[in-house]
Amino acid sequence: MFTPCDSTDIPALAVTLRGLHGQHVAHVPHRFHDRASEAELQEFFATAMAEGAQLRAYRVGGVPRGYLMWRWRCSPATALRHPQRRAELEHIWVEPSWRRRGVARRLIAGFEAEIAGQGAEGWTTTVHAFNAPSRALMLGAGASGVVEVLEKRFQAPGRTSG
Repeated sequence: MFTPCDSTDIPALAVTLRGLHGQHVAHVPHRFHDRASEAELQEFFATAMAEGAQLRAYRVGGVPRGYLMWRWRCSPATALRHPQRRAELEHIWVEPSWRRRGVARRLIAGFEAEIAGQGAEGWTTTVHAFNAPSRALMLGAGASGVVEVLEKRFQAPGRTSG
């Protein structure tokens, strides 16, 4: 079942965040670290919610088995752009034992229904280049490439890789 999350869900969400974030640490260690305490992970969600992030969980027996986090990204018209009301999908995570059961697709479908009902023109997301499964999920949900971000990194003086 697709349901809103509130502050009582933060401890369970923090556990799932460690799994999601672990993928980023493994593939992009120059940008991400895994030193956050449980309290810091919980604070991440508390702050995100206080700043307007919306979290929805797919629950089985009342327990979140997957979650999706998004925020509104609205921009006014400018000399070059039309006004936009879109949602930015920031996180999606499904417990490994619940994958390949359509949970992520149901989370996205619930998210889309909710934002469409609130006047969204669509949604965007950022997918790291290493994350082929997430890319496939987003493409399967109807998203398409719009902008490609390229990065060139320099080794900082006195810093070793890793």
